[in-house]
Amino acid sequence: MKHPNALILEKIYADFAAGDIESMLRSCDEKITFQVPGKSRLAGKFTKENFKSAFVDPLFELSQGTLKIEVHDILASDRHGVVLASDSFLRREEKVELRTVHVWRFEKGKPVAWYEYPRDLYRFDEVWS
Repeated sequence: MKHPNALILEKIYADFAAGDIESMLRSCDEKITFQVPGKSRLAGKFTKENFKSAFVDPLFELSQGTLKIEVHDILASDRHGVVLASDSFLRREEKVELRTVHVWRFEKGKPVAWYEYPRDLYRFDEVWS
């Protein structure tokens, strides 16, 4: 049987894949933050209020609307969720695939924080700059 937080994460990634960012964000706590490492155009800390405009919109612009996230595995407990994934997209007409780990922190059954950990941060920064 899947952990309840794994089910929440499955819904979040399905909503994101469907382009339903509002539904995705409704699954999250009001105080959620999203943190992207590095020095690229996508790096920074985002809130529920600016996640779409400051992160998702530029992400889709830079990937020419081609971004697909393949979820390999979801690990979850009462406090954390870990998503192992691959991102594939076009960037400057080049097909790119990046492996990454997303770490989610939960409080009272809702995500309150998301952290991205690319396998190759140098490549991540290069692609998104």
